[in-house]
Amino acid sequence: MGKSLITFALTAFLFLAVMQPGTALASGQAEVRPDAPMKILVGMESAYAKVDDYTANFLKRERVGGELLPEEDILLKFRKPFMVYMKWREGPHGGREALYVQGKNSGKVVGHEGGFFGFITLNMEPRGGIAMKGNRHPITDVGIGRLIEIVMENTRRAGDDGALKFTYSGEEEVLGRNAYRIIEELPAGEDKGYYCRKLELWVDKELGLPIKIIIYGWRDEILERYGYRDLKLNPGLSDSEFDRGYKDYGF
Repeated sequence: MGKSLITFALTAFLFLAVMQPGTALASGQAEVRPDAPMKILVGMESAYAKVDDYTANFLKRERVGGELLPEEDILLKFRKPFMVYMKWREGPHGGREALYVQGKNSGKVVGHEGGFFGFITLNMEPRGGIAMKGNRHPITDVGIGRLIEIVMENTRRAGDDGALKFTYSGEEEVLGRNAYRIIEELPAGEDKGYYCRKLELWVDKELGLPIKIIIYGWRDEILERYGYRDLKLNPGLSDSEFDRGYKDYGF
């Protein structure tokens, strides 16, 4: 074999090797790994299994009644199995508080608005009209655990149907954290029974948990956008922090 033929063969071999899945591309591009998105998503479940409680600035923006409402900035405290305290930091709902503890208070959420009517505290059905006003979800759906459940239920179902499409976009800084960005497309059509048409998910590289998600509807409109800023895991929240009489609360 001549020298030129050997050189050509070696060049072709290296080209094919570079193009194999799982091989890093040129500098500045994401690593192409067909299995990376699913491994990252499944890893969220094992990462969350190690969490007992957490606090975060919960950033929430939802489309309700066809209108994409302004973003809400909420102090969130969560403890397993399901204890939730929320306080709105600013904006039109600044000062609002809500507290829900599974199995307590006859299954009702206790809450009050901020401002002039802040002295009126109500016990509400989580899915009742008052508690659901301006919300796509009841307080019983709040939290990282429920978010993971919804994502994985739809991901696994689409995978079983052979209709799941991933785009792995590599690493990106979001909310002050390094995260993996994944775009997931689900089968089109509301009649299919999937939660949404498409979602963009950022999974914290260090913590292995979702810190931001954007959910799109069937016309590619934003339905929901959530973020968890300053997420602190296992801070050791006390029972008293899920009691309406806690000293820092205004119920």
